[in-house]
Amino acid sequence: MLKNTSKSLLIIAFCSLPFALQATENTASTTASTKVSAHASNSAAYTLLATMNMKQSYEGMIERVTQMQIEQNPELRKVKPTIHAFFTKYMGWEAQRGDVAALYAKNYTLEELQELNTFYQTKLGQKSVQLMPQLAAAGAQIAQGKLASHMGELKIMVDAEMKKLKK
Repeated sequence: MLKNTSKSLLIIAFCSLPFALQATENTASTTASTKVSAHASNSAAYTLLATMNMKQSYEGMIERVTQMQIEQNPELRKVKPTIHAFFTKYMGWEAQRGDVAALYAKNYTLEELQELNTFYQTKLGQKSVQLMPQLAAAGAQIAQGKLASHMGELKIMVDAEMKKLKK
């Protein structure tokens, strides 16, 4: 199960990679006006995340990760509630929302957060919200499939390099 869990977490990390690569260092000053601005940005981030239905997205992600574990090891079906509870505890919306809101507030200005919120309230914005999890999962499956079909090549390359290092 540990190997399969690691594989699932790797897929999740891969899906999160674009967000992680865009993260920047927070350089906000500690003046009173900055604190008020930061509070406004954080509040706008929470509003945006609610508009984007992030709670439901995270719940869906937890269900998919739990299901992946069971598909990889059908015997785990007997303990599905335990697995689901574990992932909810550490990866669920309640565990992540403060950090996710802070991430958005750090990387977008207040005005940008408000513009995003306006967009996600539109028909196209809501369609984007609905498709995001499916597109991310499909993208991860594409990447996993491409990697899986080339793991033999990686093994040959690593073995060759290890052989060179031993000389």
